Amino acid sequence: MVTLLATVIGVYFAASSGFRVAVNVEQARADRGTYYLAESLLQELQFNVENMQGYIEKTSQSRFVYNEDLLGIELNDYVFSASKFSDSTFEIPPSLLNELSAYYFIVGNALDSYYQSGKQSPQQLMDVVSKQTTTIVEAETIERLIEYNQQLAKTVQRAGFQL
Repeated sequence: MVTLLATVIGVYFAASSGFRVAVNVEQARADRGTYYLAESLLQELQFNVENMQGYIEKTSQSRFVYNEDLLGIELNDYVFSASKFSDSTFEIPPSLLNELSAYYFIVGNALDSYYQSGKQSPQQLMDVVSKQTTTIVEAETIERLIEYNQQLAKTVQRAGFQL
């Protein structure tokens, strides 16, 4: 009887321990997926902000903004658009997601309107681009996303996963 009881208790503890390990591994995998998504969003946002700042600097020198000043202006939103289909998107802090979403929405709509209107009112486009880019910079969204990614990377690496 004692042997049977000891066996049952041993199996229970082994199963319980195995379950905890499995949960921890799954959490680390999820964190790794979130890290890669957040890092990709960061790099895309950095590219977009630097790109838009180039147009802002170029147009800030003159009194008027001309269509020629804005040749090729676009918002790279591949990663942001693809993030809609990721399980990891809502693991990123809401404040960061809201700032990213607002930037992509407002600047994206301004660019769409500019091109759909036959490139009318380039000054109005640059006013929107400048305001939203300044908002992202002043909110330190990029720096906060870098900090979030660094903390997440440490968590993933402590769990034994390489990035």
